[in-house]
Amino acid sequence: MTEYSELAELADRILATGEDDVTELVSVLDTLDEGVRNELLVSDFLNAYQVFWYFFRYEPEILAAERLMLSSASSLPRGVLVEERDIYEIWFRVVDALPEMRVTDGEEVLVTFRGKGAYRDAAEWVDNN
Repeated sequence: MTEYSELAELADRILATGEDDVTELVSVLDTLDEGVRNELLVSDFLNAYQVFWYFFRYEPEILAAERLMLSSASSLPRGVLVEERDIYEIWFRVVDALPEMRVTDGEEVLVTFRGKGAYRDAAEWVDNN
């Protein structure tokens, strides 16, 4: 586990390089040691939007992007509500350094998708049910 101060310094350097450009931020994250990167992806140093972009390389709808930007990456192990569609909610989580999208009915988890295609798969599931 990386020392907090080291992680903070690394995050400062990374954000100085790519804070306003998530594509650049992702490029820098891709070059990091896997263990350190995984710590950053669930830390207070990044927001959930940056982590969402890292995993999915996809720009969500405006409301979803705002929700993610306002949530710290440290909330991702518990989950962040990304969007609501009809009676469904789509939640983004990071579990064991992998992205996970959960579809709920507001109370129970109905289906869970993991990996790089999880967001697309969750959205398709909601659209088809």
